[in-house]
Amino acid sequence: MLFRNEVESLNLRVSSYEFPTDGGEPGTDDRNWLVLRAAYTTPDGDEVRDSNSCLLTYELREMTAGLKVLAAGIRSIYESSFTEPYFSLSAQAEEGDRFVFDVAFTLPNSMEGPDVAEVEATLTKQELQDLISELEAAAKKFPDRK
Repeated sequence: MLFRNEVESLNLRVSSYEFPTDGGEPGTDDRNWLVLRAAYTTPDGDEVRDSNSCLLTYELREMTAGLKVLAAGIRSIYESSFTEPYFSLSAQAEEGDRFVFDVAFTLPNSMEGPDVAEVEATLTKQELQDLISELEAAAKKFPDRK
């Protein structure tokens, strides 16, 4: 998931489950936390890399579905409502098949850089479709675990 503007960018990638296959308590959300890895380029050109276990498998699917509804023009706004506050994403349809995204990602291990990467980015309809495809692939790679 790449979000960028003229001065900064945030690249997020679902990299793994938080716990190994046999980790976490069976039948709970513990087994379904996903690790997001971030590469944030600040307005000063510095790059900060970090990761955070802040998205559940079903939240990934819900976000994908919400963005599909936005892309189809059924709704003009999507706002995430994730369990953890360390990642948020909202998007609004604009004139001319453009979508304005506001994305925030907490950088918990950043010692010298910013604590939060916040980026506003405008995506075209094709870029939104590409993002949806990327999220669908991640959801297939990381299904719910019982």
